[in-house]
Amino acid sequence: MNNKKIIILCLSFFTYSMTCEAEDIFKNPLYAGATFAYGTTTWGFLVPVAGNAAINTSVPDEVHEGGESWGLLAGYEFLPTFAMELAYDHYPRAKVMYVDDSFFEFYHDGRTAFYTNTETFSLLGKFMVLIPKNENFRAFASGGAAVVHRYDFVYDKYQLTAKFAIGGNFGLNENLMMEFGIDYTAGNAVSEDCPENHFIPFLYSVFTRLVFRI
Repeated sequence: MNNKKIIILCLSFFTYSMTCEAEDIFKNPLYAGATFAYGTTTWGFLVPVAGNAAINTSVPDEVHEGGESWGLLAGYEFLPTFAMELAYDHYPRAKVMYVDDSFFEFYHDGRTAFYTNTETFSLLGKFMVLIPKNENFRAFASGGAAVVHRYDFVYDKYQLTAKFAIGGNFGLNENLMMEFGIDYTAGNAVSEDCPENHFIPFLYSVFTRLVFRI
């Protein structure tokens, strides 16, 4: 038996043993819960680092963003080491401000600021690993597709993109689980005189979740 076959057999035995060990711990595969997080958009990336009168007529001069965000999720664990998950996340509203005599003021009837909202809908595959010597704790990494919805008086757009997360979860009992982690959702940016016309913000959050097993 060559080394490759030995490695495959060892990995298969390890995965099987970990799954069997977890079967009694995570009995209910269907779950739903709520997300509580600190989330932020990335409108601030459009603000120039150094003041420049020519640039400031085109891009925001100041941005206020970041704060409490929330969400809902539902998923199904096909194995204690793999799940599929649907989620909705609502990010805090951002205020985007411009200098006087900017392109934004010219095109929008003298306004120098606007509020913008962002939410996401996602479908993720979640890969989990039981941490040895702690039968209730699993580390996870997840990734998949997300639809980012930016909506305000300037632009209302749904954008298909990618989302990733890492973290861990802890089974409190058969019906209750706590989860924590960080996630990132890609956005879309193009170079143009008025970037707010088509900008989809990139998104970050640090989250905790309370999950009920059904």
